[in-house]
Amino acid sequence: MKPVEDVFSSNAFRRVVLPGIVLTAGFHPFVSGRIPTLTNLYGIGPTAAIVAEIIVFGLGVSSAIQWIYYVYEGFRLEWITAPAGRIARARVERSNERLNQIYGEREFDALEPSEQASVTKIYEDLLDFPLAMGNDGVARHFAERPTRLGNIIATYELYAGSRYGIDGTFFWNHFLNLAGDTSRKAFDDAYAFAESLVLASFAGAIVALVHLIVLIGFGVGALNQSLIFFHIQPGPAVSAWLALFGLFVWLWFYQVSLPAHRTAGAMFEAIVDGVFPKFVEWATALRVPPSDETIKKVEALNEYLKNLDRPSQTTRRAWLPSSGEIDEPRDGA
Repeated sequence: MKPVEDVFSSNAFRRVVLPGIVLTAGFHPFVSGRIPTLTNLYGIGPTAAIVAEIIVFGLGVSSAIQWIYYVYEGFRLEWITAPAGRIARARVERSNERLNQIYGEREFDALEPSEQASVTKIYEDLLDFPLAMGNDGVARHFAERPTRLGNIIATYELYAGSRYGIDGTFFWNHFLNLAGDTSRKAFDDAYAFAESLVLASFAGAIVALVHLIVLIGFGVGALNQSLIFFHIQPGPAVSAWLALFGLFVWLWFYQVSLPAHRTAGAMFEAIVDGVFPKFVEWATALRVPPSDETIKKVEALNEYLKNLDRPSQTTRRAWLPSSGEIDEPRDGA
């Protein structure tokens, strides 16, 4: 691959360009009046100025990627995602109750075909939510985070814990380091693509919010001109269209980020399963861990491995069909 192609195919480039394009489309009307000054001062053309806008805006958003994910997962600005959390919890509770009503005391094979279809549909929906073991010894799905995206991420962040009893988030990089180059590269590419979609969604939300504020300013200025402190070049019609554009980008890219994160999550879960024997070998042979926290976690893992031989089959939910009895998970939201 040529050097230029290497740059354009890099994961960092994907995280910068897509949100940069969205922000440039939304904010270029604010800076377009200054472009002639820049072109005369630095001797660059309008096209180069727009490319610079894309890069600067994209770098600004991508540098805040962790905070953005915290917002989308419900860890920051909780008041924004709190209503979604109530909806998600109610949705999972209804799904679990519906499964209990359908199953009763029966197994999946004893259900009517229509009941099996209903169970499969409910189960596919619940795949976006992580599992937790209940007091009755049955694993059930639950809404760990308020948003759909947050719960999809939680399914693979908590996968190692629900399957093997270890902290998968803490040992995240250990699993990836033990994976083969091909698997790790495929996961990195899939995750970078998913991240670029979330960043584009956030950029759309920013565009919509800014132009909504601008529209409010136009309205206030029309009512009382003494409240006008400065003028901007685009009129209210342009801001209205750009607000709708930002709203569409926010919602659409959020929706398409869901299947992208499902794909990346499935890859990570496969990596965990594939490298777990090597991970156990590393953990049991470790003698000088780098920190007290690592010591405690490795000791807990060693104790877990001593008391439990790895089962040939994972604990199966008593009221759910096996993977061979259901259709492939859907790709939609």
